[in-house]
Amino acid sequence: MKTIIATAAVLAALGTSAAFAGPISQSATLSLAPVGSTVFNEYFAEGKQVHEVYRVNADRSLSLVTRTANDH
Repeated sequence: MKTIIATAAVLAALGTSAAFAGPISQSATLSLAPVGSTVFNEYFAEGKQVHEVYRVNADRSLSLVTRTANDH
């Protein structure tokens, strides 16, 4: 449930309902997401599908946890 809320908060904050066009900015913050929740991001770059997982920090900033790229 935390993941759904955090993802919805990111999408609302960035004004989009689709997948992000690239990595989330290091300066991005989430005012409504629970601390410690995770946010998922997927996008295509250089012919590869990139999957990212971010964690919401106590100051509401995001930290990249993992990034993987698969040929698609």
